[in-house]
Amino acid sequence: MTERIKAYFGKLYEMRFFIWHLVKLDLRNKFRRSKLGMMWTFISPLCLTMIMAVVFATVFKQDIATYAPYILSGILVWDILGSSFQAGSYAIISNQFYIRQCNHPYSLYTLKSSLVYLVTFLIAMVSLLLWLVFVNPIGILYGALFLIPALIIYFPISWAGTTIAAYTAAKYRDYPMMIPLIMQALWYVSPVFFQESMFESNPILYKWFLYNPISCILNLIRAPFLYNRAPALMDYGISILFAVVLGLWAYRIAHKNGKEVIFYL
Repeated sequence: MTERIKAYFGKLYEMRFFIWHLVKLDLRNKFRRSKLGMMWTFISPLCLTMIMAVVFATVFKQDIATYAPYILSGILVWDILGSSFQAGSYAIISNQFYIRQCNHPYSLYTLKSSLVYLVTFLIAMVSLLLWLVFVNPIGILYGALFLIPALIIYFPISWAGTTIAAYTAAKYRDYPMMIPLIMQALWYVSPVFFQESMFESNPILYKWFLYNPISCILNLIRAPFLYNRAPALMDYGISILFAVVLGLWAYRIAHKNGKEVIFYL
C-alpha cells in the first residue's frame, strides 16, 4: 500500500508543470476581460469588510479600527474553506473532457483547484496587510513568521475539502445546491465576524467557540497578524487533527469512487 501511494504521488509530481499550467489557466479565465483583474481578489474582501465593520461595530459597540481587521481575517480564511467545499464541487465535473480523454489521476483536478484557492488567498492577504500598515504594523512582522506554518495546514484542508466536494458532486448533483446552505449556517455559528466576548454570555456557545475547529483554523492567522503572538499549541493541534480527519475522509471517498466516477460524468 505504501508503494502504491508513493507511486501515486510520484505521478502527480511528474505532472507538476501540467498542474501549474491548469492553475494559471484557471486564474487567467477567472479575471478575463476584467479591468482590475486580480485586484478584485483583495478589493472585494476589503469592501465587504468595510460594510460589515460599519454595521456590526455600531450594533455591538466595537472599535471599528480593531474590529475591521478581525472581520477581514475571518473573511479571507473563510473564503479558502468555503471555496474548497463549494466551488470545489466542480473540480471533477468541469474537467470531464480531460478525464474522458486522458488517463490522469483524478486528484490532479482537485489539487489544481485547491492550489487556485491557495494562490487567491495569498493575493487576498494583501488587503489585510494594507489595513495593518495603519493599525498594527508590528503584526505584519509576526504574521510573516507564522504564515508558512498556517499555509502548510490550510493546503491539505483545502485539498481534502475539494476532493470530498468534487467526488460527492459528481455522484450526487444536488450537492452544489445544498452545500451553500450548510456553509452559510456554519458561517453564523463560527467566529468569522463574531468575537470571543460575544459568546461568553452563553456557556454552551462559548465552549463551541473554544473547541470549534474553525476557531482554531482562524487563530493561525489572527494570533500573529492581529494580536502579535504565536498561535496556541491547541490551535495547531486541533487544526492538524481536523486536517488529518478530513484527509482520511477524502481518501476514503476517492478510493471508493475512483473507478466509478467516470460513469457519473
